[in-house]
Amino acid sequence: MSEQGDPHSPALPTRQALVSEIREHSRRELAAVGLRLARSLARRFVGIDQGGQGGERGAAALPGLDEAPARDALLPALAFAERFARELPPAVQPPLAAHPLLRLEALARVRHSAPLLKDLLLLACLPVAHEGFATLCRLLHPQGLAQPTGALTVHWLESERAGDRLLAPFAVRDAVEDLLHYSPLAAMRLLRLAGDGPWHGRSLHAAPGVWEALMARPPQLDNGELLSGYVQVPGLDDWLALPDVLQAVAALRAGLPCQVMLVGGDAAMRVTRVRALLGAAGVVAIRTRIDGGESLARGGDWIDGHTAAFMHQACLWLEARSDQAPADQASELASEVASNSTSAGLGAVLAALPELPVITSAHSDRQAPLLGLALIRLPVLALAPVARRSLWQSLLPQFGEHAGILAARYPIDPDDARDVVRDLGLRHKLSQQPLALEQVGECIRARTTWSSRPGIQRVLPRADWSALLLPDPARRQLQRAVRRVLQQITVLDDWGFAQGRGERRGVRLLFFGTPGTGKSLAAEVVARALGVDLLVVDLASLVSKWIGETEKNLAAVFDIAERSRALLLFDEADALFARRTETQDAHDRYANLETAYLLQRLERYEGVAVLTTNLRSNLDNAFARRFEFIVEFPEPDAATREALWRLHLPAGAPLADDVSLPELAAWYALSGAQIKNAALAAAFLAAAAGRQIHQHHFLLAVENEFDKAGRAHPGFPQHTVWPTADAEDADDLQPITPNAR
Repeated sequence: MSEQGDPHSPALPTRQALVSEIREHSRRELAAVGLRLARSLARRFVGIDQGGQGGERGAAALPGLDEAPARDALLPALAFAERFARELPPAVQPPLAAHPLLRLEALARVRHSAPLLKDLLLLACLPVAHEGFATLCRLLHPQGLAQPTGALTVHWLESERAGDRLLAPFAVRDAVEDLLHYSPLAAMRLLRLAGDGPWHGRSLHAAPGVWEALMARPPQLDNGELLSGYVQVPGLDDWLALPDVLQAVAALRAGLPCQVMLVGGDAAMRVTRVRALLGAAGVVAIRTRIDGGESLARGGDWIDGHTAAFMHQACLWLEARSDQAPADQASELASEVASNSTSAGLGAVLAALPELPVITSAHSDRQAPLLGLALIRLPVLALAPVARRSLWQSLLPQFGEHAGILAARYPIDPDDARDVVRDLGLRHKLSQQPLALEQVGECIRARTTWSSRPGIQRVLPRADWSALLLPDPARRQLQRAVRRVLQQITVLDDWGFAQGRGERRGVRLLFFGTPGTGKSLAAEVVARALGVDLLVVDLASLVSKWIGETEKNLAAVFDIAERSRALLLFDEADALFARRTETQDAHDRYANLETAYLLQRLERYEGVAVLTTNLRSNLDNAFARRFEFIVEFPEPDAATREALWRLHLPAGAPLADDVSLPELAAWYALSGAQIKNAALAAAFLAAAAGRQIHQHHFLLAVENEFDKAGRAHPGFPQHTVWPTADAEDADDLQPITPNAR
């Protein structure tokens, strides 16, 4: 995705011309002020005028300024100012309308302070513009700082107006003090006095972003940055065409006073949509991250961002730092301004600059309008499935026929998709091999952030359909579930089944059967077939005795699943999805509320959710109609058990000739998990004896599985050959079952 407004882009000659003209005009203005300052100081403190003749000497006005060092600093500064002024081309009349100085003059003209503001602002920028003026200011500063002081400002301006008989005593001093302390420009902190003591002894600083605006450069802010918009954002075409979004674009383009409020989604989603707005409107924005209303009331970073936005003719974008705040961190501004007298300065800023549009973005919907600005509210939602398909078609045209499958598998946002495509491009460049569809999922997995929580385990699925031994009806149900996920866009959107019907998205499956019959394995197989990770949730660890804590934990689980794009597995869901009871006390009431909350979240979840239980009857009947598929996992029969034994014995296992897998399958009714454990345990017994895996190794391992399950052992076949009593490992190969031999 390309960005608009990049001053370094060669494809933007208009922008380059604008930058050049702004810089030339700023340098001419700075040269004029520097020349005036140098000549004034020469007359007052060195005793020479611009023609080299003696003038009024005022060394007493600035204590500590000796004539010799003054000449050493002032004469080179004067020579530079004269030369700089001569070399500059003549000014363009009228100057560029977008020049920040003209915008400041228009702002200050209301109080008849435009010329004075301009002089002060350029004076504060002189040390940054040239090292000669920095040396001069350092010489005149009481602390040796490369900044002009309030006293220097007053002496300079008074000397230039010394011949004005109509000027009242202390008029210049009072005007400067009012402008620096009490005007709306002071509330903006456009000009600031740094240091301690009386104001005339402190340093004069321009606000952050002022010098950069004069030079048409991005501002260097501690908490803010200048951002341009996206020229084109695949997948957001429908969103940009919404009536409210079109109104927001028109307001931003015209610079109308308004608040564009974006609510919902995560931080990355909001950033993408704000930059899409900026690109559609052809404007830029100063993004300022804020913590909350209290910090806004103090006004530091917010005012700096506001000033920079005004100087750069940009929008102000207030972005909440965190999505986990209990209250909206961008929205508390309104209440703070209304209730806190310290926020009056913020109100003055917006009142003085009504033409500045403000964008706010936060996760919470508790945002309030800012200080009576006109409001345009824009919800931030995940891309619709059709939009996601359009996104993949645009970014990966080589996978165009699979765009619907990608959209169903990965509910991804445009910026994330762009990063994935960049990763795929690097892989292709390094390998020179055609890209495969599976590589999309690998790149998404590599970029997915993961915040671990107790009770949640992320599993990379490795098992495929060959590892799942189920009756054909159960297998067909699982395969249908996978196809339903992949074909949702076709059925619900293209064929219109979702229009006006409120059809749910996502797929919910219920697996029931005795432990070890393959329920968790089936979830892993489905996850791999879909190309997503598996998120295993231990519900018992999420249930809390504290009111509301369980719902909070569950909400975090669903949020993680939505961000990680994983299949959600609630293993042994009986802990929370049990039958609701009649309300006898407060505990019953809140337990029912927890169950109802789960029902609600399952209804809204657009991914794949799997619930497992040992007994179907343990679950609330209300859940049954909410599952698209209910799959039974029966105990394996003899033929299936034999297949399971063969599945869990690798080709490299050294099996002895006496091993009879059909006999093991017919004799012992084990689950798939028990067969897997027994096969591994038999291998360890044989390895410890330093020999092949014999039948008696399997028999002893099976016996141990029965003992762990607390089940009666059916005994051993009569023809079983056991090690002799004098064998080295005879003691290790004794059965647990009494009188088994």
